[in-house]
Order: sequence, then C-alpha cells, then structure tokens
Amino acid sequence: MIRYAGTFALAAALLTNVVACDKPGVEEQQKEQKAAQDNADQQNRAARESASAQADMNQKVATAQVDFDKTRESYRHDRQSDLDDLDAKIAKLEANQKTATGKAKADLDAKIPSIRAQRASFGADFRSIQTSTASTWDDSKARLDKEWEGLKNAVSDAS
Repeated sequence: MIRYAGTFALAAALLTNVVACDKPGVEEQQKEQKAAQDNADQQNRAARESASAQADMNQKVATAQVDFDKTRESYRHDRQSDLDDLDAKIAKLEANQKTATGKAKADLDAKIPSIRAQRASFGADFRSIQTSTASTWDDSKARLDKEWEGLKNAVSDAS
C-alpha cells in the first residue's frame, strides 16, 4: 500500500507539473496570438491611412494640374490676342515700307527684317508653351515676356 501511495504521490506530482507547465504555455501562446493580431490590426490601419493620404494627395495634384492648365491657357490666349494686334501693326509697317521714301524708307528697310526675325523667334517660343510643365513654367513665361517686350518695343520704335 505504501508502494501504491508513493506511486500515487509521484503520479500526482507529475500531473501537477504537467498541468502547471501547460497553463503558462497556453497563456504565453494566447499573449503571442493577441500581440500578432494587434500588430496585424495596426498594419491594416496604417495601410488604410496611407491609402487615404495617397488618394488625398492625388486629388491635390490633379487640382493643381487643372489650375496650372487654366493659367497657361489664359496666358496663351491673352498673349495671342496681343500678338494678333502686333501682327496688324507689323503689316501696317510693311505697307508703309512700300510707299515710304527717303529716310523713312531707309529706316523701315533697316528695321523690318529685324522685326520679322524677332516675330519668328517669338512665334516659335510661343508655340512651345503648350508643352511647358509646371516646373518649367516660370522660366518659359519670363523668357516669353522678355521676348514680347523686345518685339513690342521694336515695332513701336519703327512706327
């Protein structure tokens, strides 16, 4: 009987160890699963926030592009109107050149080829603004404005 009691005590002790060992292992496993789930939830939330921020940024970029296109088209339209008026003045100068005599004719003969060259150069650069991007717009516009002023002054001086 002592033998059975010893075996029983030994079995009880082993069973207690097994149950005691399993309980912390199960708790640790549950903690790991919870941490993994929390991590996955945080990653999903971060991915949703990132996608939302990207969508907002794409919308802002699209809006800025539309605004830039409107600005460029408005500038192009205004400058085209000015250019049409200037072309009429140049045509008038060329008509005057044909009927002018003496010093006036000599002045027009000297100035009109330069005006035509400036007009041709301006026309080429003016057409190129259609392909200007927002990053090159300021430089393109400044160059065109400078050329425009030079052309306008040359026509005024010849008039």
